[in-house]
Amino acid sequence: MNESLNIANSFENWFSQIFGFRRLEWQQRLFEQFLKNEIPSSLDLPTGLGKTSVMAIWLLARAFNPSLPKRLVYVVDRRVVVDQATEIAESLRYKLQQLTDLQALLQLGNEPLAVSTLRGQFVDNRQWLADPTKPAIIIGTIDMIGSRLLFEGYGVSRNMRRYHAGFLGADSLCVLDEAHLCLPFEAMLQTVADYPALHPTDIKKPLIPSFKCLSLSATGKQTDKQAFGLVAEDYQDDVVVKRLKAEKQLMLEIKNEGDSLSELLSERAWQLKDSGKRILIFCTKREDAKRIKDDLDKRIKQEKANYPVNLLTGGRRVQERQKLVDWLKDYGFLAGSSAIIETPAFLIATSAGEVGIDLDADHMVCDLVAFERMVQRFGRVNRRGEKQAQIKVIAIPPKLPTGKQPAATDLIEPEPLVEPAENADKATLKQYKQAQTAFEKALKAYQKVQEEHAQAVANYQQSAKAFLSYQAQLEVIEQLAGDASPGAIVALKRKIPSQQLAAATSEEPLRPALTRALVDAWSMTSLEQHTARPAVESWLRGWLPNKEPETTLVWREYLPWRDDDQSPNIIEVEAFFDHAPIHLSETLEVPVYQAVGTLVKRLKNLFKGQEPPEKPVLLVLNQSGKLVKNGALNARQIVAKETKDLQNLLAYQQVVITRWLGGLNTAGLLDEHSDGVALVTLDHQWNPKSLRETVGYRIQCVQHDELIESGWHTVQRFNPSPDEQEESTNVWLIQVYRGEKSPQQGDPAITQFNQSLKAHLHWAGEEMAKIAAQLALPAEYVQMLVMAIKAHDLGKNRLLWQTAMNAPQTGRPYAKTIGGGNPKSLAGYRHEFGSLADIADNVELNALPTELQDLALHLIASHHGYACPVITPIDPNAPPSILGERAQQAALRFARLQRQWGPWGLAWWEAVFRAADHRASQISDELTETEGKA
Repeated sequence: MNESLNIANSFENWFSQIFGFRRLEWQQRLFEQFLKNEIPSSLDLPTGLGKTSVMAIWLLARAFNPSLPKRLVYVVDRRVVVDQATEIAESLRYKLQQLTDLQALLQLGNEPLAVSTLRGQFVDNRQWLADPTKPAIIIGTIDMIGSRLLFEGYGVSRNMRRYHAGFLGADSLCVLDEAHLCLPFEAMLQTVADYPALHPTDIKKPLIPSFKCLSLSATGKQTDKQAFGLVAEDYQDDVVVKRLKAEKQLMLEIKNEGDSLSELLSERAWQLKDSGKRILIFCTKREDAKRIKDDLDKRIKQEKANYPVNLLTGGRRVQERQKLVDWLKDYGFLAGSSAIIETPAFLIATSAGEVGIDLDADHMVCDLVAFERMVQRFGRVNRRGEKQAQIKVIAIPPKLPTGKQPAATDLIEPEPLVEPAENADKATLKQYKQAQTAFEKALKAYQKVQEEHAQAVANYQQSAKAFLSYQAQLEVIEQLAGDASPGAIVALKRKIPSQQLAAATSEEPLRPALTRALVDAWSMTSLEQHTARPAVESWLRGWLPNKEPETTLVWREYLPWRDDDQSPNIIEVEAFFDHAPIHLSETLEVPVYQAVGTLVKRLKNLFKGQEPPEKPVLLVLNQSGKLVKNGALNARQIVAKETKDLQNLLAYQQVVITRWLGGLNTAGLLDEHSDGVALVTLDHQWNPKSLRETVGYRIQCVQHDELIESGWHTVQRFNPSPDEQEESTNVWLIQVYRGEKSPQQGDPAITQFNQSLKAHLHWAGEEMAKIAAQLALPAEYVQMLVMAIKAHDLGKNRLLWQTAMNAPQTGRPYAKTIGGGNPKSLAGYRHEFGSLADIADNVELNALPTELQDLALHLIASHHGYACPVITPIDPNAPPSILGERAQQAALRFARLQRQWGPWGLAWWEAVFRAADHRASQISDELTETEGKA
């Protein structure tokens, strides 16, 4: 009893020190459930009650219950600005360093809590991959987290994908915020957590830490599952009562079909400026948002005022999003802000502002949308119950379907003709030919009518469906009776029939089933192509009706494509982007039709009245960074190409555009009028500190000699001269940062100093022993892991490898070199493949049980992402006759182990093994004589 009391007191004390206010009753209850390993499937709480505190609750519970998952993965759907989840995680890391007793219980030592985000300004620093024994928080979007979980990580090299999947799919708690927005993703997570076929066999299961998921929502959307929510005692809490009763006066205006929504919203927002300083305007379409801004700008100009106005919409480059966050802070639009402003400020938002950021305004105007989205919007005003907010909702009915649903056409399909006999005379054949022409004409007419009828039916049904949804949404909002407080919404949920609420909410997208066969296909990451490996988007977001295809745009100063070449060298392009991959901070995601329209208009404006030159403009890369077929286009080709063909080429791809073309304005938005003069790109005037501490690499144009600067390591040179054999005046260098605060861009095993093979294998064994002990693995697995990692790089002891990696002549063999090297001269040899041969007669290996031998050999072969299932059968120390058999055994071994451990279970072993290798690579100490003999 005393121990439970002490734990509860510690939780309350630490919680208040972390957040600056006392915990609520629901937070205490959830903490107690975590202590008992009782993780609910969902958390359903009204807006403003601090759902994002779940990451702090998890961390505090881990201090007393180490069996909880070590990694918390927080998923937020929207990507417009960095959400408050990141700030909470950063604050947790900072507070922990002050709470030394808590830091000790979490076994963090002197190291800060690992916090990584796969979104926004805080781009992945890979801290979460560094140590599988320590707690870590990873924050990301559905696409970034989901693709990595399914072994198809967007922006992750194929050889690193199993590393990411292993640490996400095991020993992780995946928290999905605003789950109502992404039901297909929620279903996918639940399948990963609960579907037995995806996990190790019963005998192996206890060895692999489990994957759990927890859904968060504030919409009150009814589900079949029992959610963790408020109970009677919570309603006695003054803070809860205050926030539930936060005054939000709801005024509903029903207008006529065809009325201008943008004009109405702008006018109502203008009327509210005298009773509140922060006015939030929500609308569905970006076009309406721009019209509202234009109208407000005119009103402000006419009044000769200086009221700030800004847009919060999708389609903004990540690099510029931080400026928007700063604006929101300056004008007090973020919850808890202490900013004081003297004049009214207007923020116009699309659905991008509904989630992922805790907006807090004085008043709001908006259009009518699905009920769960209305709940999100209502939560963006008077979040803490300290104001008297007004909410004006403008309801404009969609266009009514005219008449009745089109009836089936009476046109009868023409009957096919009977071919004449082989001996028919000329007159008969001529008559048949005429009849055949008439038949084909009639058939085309019939098909056209049928298509028109089908389209008419579809249009009618779509209009009818939209009108019925509008009516359902209207009826539910009317039942709030002018009160949009969280308490009123909770009460509405209790009294309204589930069928009526369902009619007013968004329809759940259809989604494909997640099967073991699919996951197995995705997990074969060493296969560049696999016919049974579909794109993962449908499993993340479902089949979205009428969704516009999107593309990812990136602007660069340097494209690895020489001006005089008709097309670039594919090998050079892929090597270039392998070392300087597209970074999240430089990306802009937009509908593909907008991207194509802007690019074509920019070219036509630049070359008015002239035929565009054959000058490189863009490279189209797939999500693996490979150049797609016909994916290199010059200016002339783009203008000459059909719009539809361009859209098909760019859809769902990464498009690297030359900086001189422009098309991006200073706010980070697509703009056909913006040239490239002031455009900042990752390789042109990007913040050097960001390149060093966040991006991790840079592209430098230097004259002749290599640019030397402490911490930077050249990994590739590109000669832009048309004659590659000649020395160019300028050389492009891709340099990776390996100094202090390195984000470990690329392979974390790359080191900034030479390391002998003996030293590296020794330190790898030491690190593996520490990790295995901290993971409390059984003794036989510890022995196997340490033995395997002490042999994992033996294949580097080849003259071919040492020469190719430019190893110093004295002190060979080396495991790590800083000489740059020339991987091409390896001629396909992989040192892991050589290591398999070098350990074959190892006494310690052969004494292990067969299944542990299998796991040891697989970990050796796969520690750079190969042998899953294929690895190149090349080894200068062995005759060709035995190489194929060795490679075949590696593939069969992968299949056996995958069947035993499951996709994520096997990937977890690989990730643990690789983490020890990476840690050993960063040790600079030389071995003492005693250690060398040990």
